[in-house]
Amino acid sequence: MNEDAVYTVARRVIDAGLAGDGSAFTPGRAVWTAQAADQLYARFVQQPNAGRGSFVRKLQGQLAGASPTAVQLMGELIYLHLLLPRDIGGPAKRAVISGALSLLPEPVDIPADLDTVLDAGVVRAGTAYLTQRDRQLAWLVRLVRAWKHLPADRRRAALHDPWEFRAVLDELPINSAYSQRNILLNLAFPDTFPAIASRRHKKLIVDAFGDELPHRTGDVDRDLAGVHTVLSARAGTPVHFYQPPWVDRWRQKAAPAGDGTGRRGWLVRGAKVHGHNLVGQWLAEGFCSIAYPGLPELKPGLSRAELDQRLREELPDFSPSQRGLHVGVLDRFLNRMGVGDVVVTVDGPKVHVGTVAGPATWLDTPEGRSNRRRRVTWANPDAPLTRNELSPEARDKLSGQLTVSDLGSYVDEFAALAELDDPPATEVVDPVEVAEVELPEPTDELADELLVDREWLSETVDLLREKKQIVLYGPPGTGKTYLAQALAQFLTGQADDAHRLVQFHPSYSYEDFFEGFRPRATADGGLGFALEPGPLKQLVTQAKDDPSQVHVLIIDEINRANLAKVFGELYFLLEYRDRSIQLQYSPSDDFALPPNVYLIGTMNTADRSIALVDAAMRRRFYFQPLFPGEPPLDGLLRAWLTKHDLPPDRADLLDELNRVIGDRDAAVGPSYLMTTRAATEKGLTRIWRNAILPLLEERHLGDGVDVDLRYGLDALRRRLRQQTAPTGVPPSGGPAGDPAQWH
Repeated sequence: MNEDAVYTVARRVIDAGLAGDGSAFTPGRAVWTAQAADQLYARFVQQPNAGRGSFVRKLQGQLAGASPTAVQLMGELIYLHLLLPRDIGGPAKRAVISGALSLLPEPVDIPADLDTVLDAGVVRAGTAYLTQRDRQLAWLVRLVRAWKHLPADRRRAALHDPWEFRAVLDELPINSAYSQRNILLNLAFPDTFPAIASRRHKKLIVDAFGDELPHRTGDVDRDLAGVHTVLSARAGTPVHFYQPPWVDRWRQKAAPAGDGTGRRGWLVRGAKVHGHNLVGQWLAEGFCSIAYPGLPELKPGLSRAELDQRLREELPDFSPSQRGLHVGVLDRFLNRMGVGDVVVTVDGPKVHVGTVAGPATWLDTPEGRSNRRRRVTWANPDAPLTRNELSPEARDKLSGQLTVSDLGSYVDEFAALAELDDPPATEVVDPVEVAEVELPEPTDELADELLVDREWLSETVDLLREKKQIVLYGPPGTGKTYLAQALAQFLTGQADDAHRLVQFHPSYSYEDFFEGFRPRATADGGLGFALEPGPLKQLVTQAKDDPSQVHVLIIDEINRANLAKVFGELYFLLEYRDRSIQLQYSPSDDFALPPNVYLIGTMNTADRSIALVDAAMRRRFYFQPLFPGEPPLDGLLRAWLTKHDLPPDRADLLDELNRVIGDRDAAVGPSYLMTTRAATEKGLTRIWRNAILPLLEERHLGDGVDVDLRYGLDALRRRLRQQTAPTGVPPSGGPAGDPAQWH
């Protein structure tokens, strides 16, 4: 979804309601009226509902008996409130808006174009915004109420002048609604106010970049706008302060000091425990648990090394990798999980959320299915969330097979949707968003160096931008590997080790490509095995350490290996770059392909036609053809021969050869003749006899074709002479005669 669409819709809602009394939901109907705002102020702002229950349920009680106009105004204010955040999914946004609009006597639907952008979102709005929705909306109600009493000329000025608009907003008491104020500024004037919800982040950014300004005004918004203008002008494109390299300048100052400054959360699985679903019992009795029937009680506080030793003693059949997985599960449940942490469990499509209420305990239970327990206060045992209420990133945290896994920064979204109590007062730092780096646009210099059309290079880079992995495919000698390396060097800015090349072959495996156990000498002179990263994992590790740098992996001869075997579970990540998975050799760690890693494969069609490539690979890669006689290779050999002052007839011979071959996939590429050795007759003959004809002998093996007679230099030259033989008038326009004299 284009962010511009979000801002276009936002401005429609704002203009309809604040320029007049109109509505973007029902054009032509007066909804944003002073009377409606007064009703909401009396029913919602002055009579807050601090009781238990969902926000929607409490809101419906507050608005019972309100006029339809006031109800619709609240629905549209909720829409505006939820439009920008990306840390809540589209279905959850719609559920809250529809919950308000359901009180209307006649149904009002969200218009289709306004509905579509709810699935987008631009920024993570943060914990306060999600958990204190009533305060954010109360501020919006106050704003509409105050706006309707402004003089008409000031309203007009504020809708056209961002600083006058801000002045109106700042005349209102803020009452913990700083995030809503900042988001509304951005929705109304995105070119002036960057998409930043946190006032603390605004200050940190100004502190980090303040030296870019001639002088600071002391007004955070004005200084931030000035910094944004200066940096964007220098970069040639609008900068995003949550993307590298800008985020790196201020993120260290945003790091929380010490522990306990924000929520921690854990997914604990209980729906399939040795064939039993324990979730119902968990909800009814207020606990969660993990099972290890063959393992005795383990006291909290054991180190990972001690846990590993106990597993080695009690469950000797576990392999080293299995022990590592279960040590991680036990350590998380016994040691890292703490009172007050969020707990999430899933039961089919249902998502239950609660908070840890006690330490890890031991209870002897039947068949040992729930011996290790923690008390949990479940927030929604009777009204579970559904998976599609979550943002895609939070929903992804529910995937995988680990019994206990960390929810990471998405814990706030689960807590907000379940309406848990507010987190500690210390402001929680928004997660750092690392977005895609920008691939540079190919230059004329690069095109001239490669002797290919710049438009073709631009199209190829566009394909890589969009899909992140492409395959250059064509017959031998078309320069696939050379072009892949040249592109990788250009895209990475020739940075050290930012691009690598691996070549696939029939025995290449997942362990060679990604990670696997390899022999290693031990300290006592023996032989052991250690988990070692392969080239892809090494590049990914490097890319995560330097998120502002493009990293490219070239996979030469990609079709010569068993791709399903080599990629394994990584196939999933090639299609879903915003998701994470557990790895077969490192199952306790979530792994994702960072956005600054790109793959360029090469594929020889003489070995395997693209039509034979399995659908899974074709869906995950874009394919860019390289065939003789077609762009960008048409004219390439002639241009190279001219550039190096070599005989041009070499290009004629290659064109005639490929015409005689008559098979696009088996054609011979120009790189065989792009060498100064082809300048002499001896060198040309050697290349033809020892490099080109053997390709064709293999192609005609067993079919009785005399390869030299059909494809040899003498045969091709005879055909070329016949094609230029006179039909009464020579090509030069001179008198007819012996055709030999024209050559």
